[in-house]
Amino acid sequence: MNLKTPLILLGALSFPSVYAHDNSGTREVLLNNDKVEVVRLTYPPGTESGMHTHVHPNRTVYFVQGGKLELVPKDPNETSKILEVSAGKLLFLLATTHNVKNIGETEVVLIENEIK
Repeated sequence: MNLKTPLILLGALSFPSVYAHDNSGTREVLLNNDKVEVVRLTYPPGTESGMHTHVHPNRTVYFVQGGKLELVPKDPNETSKILEVSAGKLLFLLATTHNVKNIGETEVVLIENEIK
């Protein structure tokens, strides 16, 4: 199955190019133009994205490999969200500032798409 074709159809997202942590996941830009950014993010167990802001209002997240993630908001008064997702799951998320942590025991691979 060629995953690159469906990725272009899904939408897009934006993460920082440089992570502030030694335990960060990896980020690969698959497509970036004036309309959309598509990135592949890989989080081995115990890794995280680092605090970052999604500036564009709409994004999708497609899970190539699922697992358990904690979405930690920038605002300490907000509650973290735990996501347990399986491969093939597709989510629609609004812009936010947060840190993504892999708190599970499996590697999580996702494709995020942010519409500019």
